[in-house]
Amino acid sequence: MTQRITIRDAVLNKLQILSGYAFPPPGTTEEIDSKNLPAIVVGFATENIEHEMHGGTGRQLDLTIAAVVKTSGDVYAALDQAAEEIEHALQDATLENTCDLFLLNQTQFALDQDHPLGEVRLTYTVQYSTEPSAL
Repeated sequence: MTQRITIRDAVLNKLQILSGYAFPPPGTTEEIDSKNLPAIVVGFATENIEHEMHGGTGRQLDLTIAAVVKTSGDVYAALDQAAEEIEHALQDATLENTCDLFLLNQTQFALDQDHPLGEVRLTYTVQYSTEPSAL
């Protein structure tokens, strides 16, 4: 298992404390439909790599956490609540020592104008290092 998957799984484990959310299996969005909302999906965006001396690498991964909500009320209020809950669950700056640094970098909000749906996408910057493979 790669360090990326270890970090993703650590995020999912931390988010499991949030009640009322569906968590589709990692790597898929197939189970997201209006019956299974609100839902939280964890994925990867980009990863920058800096090669270090002696073959190791410093990595900066952008990990995304998207909460999809449906409401007949104020969609922005529901999205704001989801973002607050996610941020509260992910306050550990090392994600229980799975990485060197785990920090919120960006929050984006989007609405579906045709339906009472919205998405809040939080992007966390994750810094970690990998060691060179032994030959």
